Amino acid sequence: MGEFNNAYGGSKRQEAVNIAVLLVMFIIYALTFTVAKFYDMTYPYAGVINFCFLAVLLFNNVNIISLLKSRDKEFIILAAVVFITGLNLIVLGSGKGAFFVAANFLVIWYLSDKLYISSRYLKIFAGLYMAFLVFYLFIAYPRLFTTWDQYKYNTNTAATFTVYTLLCAFVLLEMFYDKSPVVGLLMVILLLKGFQLSLWHRARGAFIMLIMFMFFRYVIPKKWWGKKPFYVILILLATFGSLVFVGMYVAVGATGANFKMPFFYKEVFSGRDKIWLEFFSRLTETPLKLLTGIGTNWQLESFFEFNVHNAMYNFLVIHGIIVFAGILYFIFKRLQGFYSGIIKNRVALCAMCALMAVFFESYFDVDLIWADYAINLIFMLCILSNYEKQREFKI
Repeated sequence: MGEFNNAYGGSKRQEAVNIAVLLVMFIIYALTFTVAKFYDMTYPYAGVINFCFLAVLLFNNVNIISLLKSRDKEFIILAAVVFITGLNLIVLGSGKGAFFVAANFLVIWYLSDKLYISSRYLKIFAGLYMAFLVFYLFIAYPRLFTTWDQYKYNTNTAATFTVYTLLCAFVLLEMFYDKSPVVGLLMVILLLKGFQLSLWHRARGAFIMLIMFMFFRYVIPKKWWGKKPFYVILILLATFGSLVFVGMYVAVGATGANFKMPFFYKEVFSGRDKIWLEFFSRLTETPLKLLTGIGTNWQLESFFEFNVHNAMYNFLVIHGIIVFAGILYFIFKRLQGFYSGIIKNRVALCAMCALMAVFFESYFDVDLIWADYAINLIFMLCILSNYEKQREFKI
């Protein structure tokens, strides 16, 4: 492992394996949302497929034997939380898929400061996102929605996928922002296209994701990002705030108040309040369920499919307080570690704004933890980790 040790202690071989794995994940991502048969074939196994890829990345970047011998705190917490996740679901007789949702999310955050990919290859991946976005918008998309009814995902999902891809591609534009005035024009065009698709499909999630990204990137004063209290509050809102929102939403929904949202022609309270209340009722049936969660092996009465529609709430109700606390541990620790990068680097700040946009969009959905979007989360965390120590792109 000794040839060409980089700043992260890795080697060219390790980096090559990382790139190969992420490239395959990216290809799967592209095929998933452009080839209907591929989506149908892989959809039930997306969590398992990601778990296998993440296992390769884990063994490639971490010396597990050494960590066990040294009783490394982080690795022990990771192993314990993953074990408890599996144990809880076995005790509850839950569906196996729920294990991969939590386990994969944990491993991604654990690896986020250990997964080395050089700036050069991150630029290449950002370029792949941009190339795929252009291909999708102007070639695949016009044809795709002539037969969209063949897909398991709907137009809302298509719009959200497009915006999520757009945010990853935006990283490339930030890298070249100072090179040409054309880059600024491209930013405007892509943002307008994102809004157009969100409104055309009446996709509230995609719209919220895009609005939140623009708010964090262009409305929040840059000097605020340099203030630690602001950053800490933002992290708390992205995580615990999601649960507070659920409680407030259910409480207001119980009053019977309602109105239609402009542009989307949908009611503000269109069913999530009932879904969230049903999950809460199940969770609080016994004190034990607060620890173990409620699993997934039961049928919702308030909705036709088993979907919590909130990422943080999903972890709490499905897996219980212990697993939820373990997940928060890695989120808080990693985001705090990325702080120094975002206050001095435009590319890192863009990735953080995109990541926060997905966190806040996941107040209403589970796109932060959806298996098909795992590569996007890994990419943004790699950007944050890699550019954390660089000053090349000043904000």
